Amino acid sequence: MSIYMYRIWLSVLGAGYSPLIPGTCGSAVVAGVFLITAWADVCPGVLAAVMLVLAAHGFVVTIVYGDRFIEEYGRSDPRQIVSDEQCGQAITFLWFWPMIADLTGSEILVFTAVGFVLFRIFDIIKPPPIRQLEKLKGAWGVLMDDVLAGVYAQIALQIFWRLGGLDWV
Repeated sequence: MSIYMYRIWLSVLGAGYSPLIPGTCGSAVVAGVFLITAWADVCPGVLAAVMLVLAAHGFVVTIVYGDRFIEEYGRSDPRQIVSDEQCGQAITFLWFWPMIADLTGSEILVFTAVGFVLFRIFDIIKPPPIRQLEKLKGAWGVLMDDVLAGVYAQIALQIFWRLGGLDWV
């Protein structure tokens, strides 16, 4: 794979090169895909497949090419790598596909925004043991904290959903 192609994948189509908040920009790409796919009123299974592909792609790209990028930049977690945020954000939305079919357009927007914000909060604050996962060697340390942040955000979003959070809006 050419040097440019793996940089495109690791940076989530260039979002990681944003001069401000590149991780948030990488997450926003996935939230945008989720929102557009949900609004398109596709079969719920298609929405699940899209999120699964985005999570798997972010995982594989980070593990396969992350160490090469880390070595090039000489930092343990270069800010340009946001494929880890792609994976974590997709995990946040992964198990919600059956519920989305019953939501209105504005409810989907609120749901997406809440999931996006929850993931960013867990990714930035890094409650235990998320911070400890950053200490893993190389690309694993870059990736696994975001995977767990996605799981935490998924659980928090499930709680929001089950407590009728959309009814609060």
